[in-house]
Amino acid sequence: MMKRIICFITMFILVSSAAAMSISGLEHEIQFDDDSSQIGREEIRSLVDWKIKSVEMGGIDYVVFLYKDNQYRIDSNLVEKRREAIVSLMNTLGVKITKVVIVDQQSKRRELGLSKKQTNAASIIFQPPCTESHDCGPQPIRGPKQSELNK
Repeated sequence: MMKRIICFITMFILVSSAAAMSISGLEHEIQFDDDSSQIGREEIRSLVDWKIKSVEMGGIDYVVFLYKDNQYRIDSNLVEKRREAIVSLMNTLGVKITKVVIVDQQSKRRELGLSKKQTNAASIIFQPPCTESHDCGPQPIRGPKQSELNK
């Protein structure tokens, strides 16, 4: 009985860590200053680091989420400028944005309780290819191909 419990705990830990590795890093947040569409240097550095990791994970579909909230003076014009800044930067980094979603926080603020800082943020999320094949678990280590061994 004790061996079963230990085996179960071991398997749970292995599966949990594999799931955490495959899910972590799929999202990156860009924080904008109030009334600004400029992406700061630290934000750019952080985005470049994240982009490198996302490419290593095989990122394919990149989606941007932006917030619009007239009460916080984040109107359609500011949101569009922020969208252009993000898409332009990502294009410069060699990443094509697949979709941009603008969330109108005016109606959702009460239920979500987002602060102005949270509303001033944009999120970029990518989908790794394993989500399409439904195979994001640990992969076996493969040795060299036979043709490589014959060289």
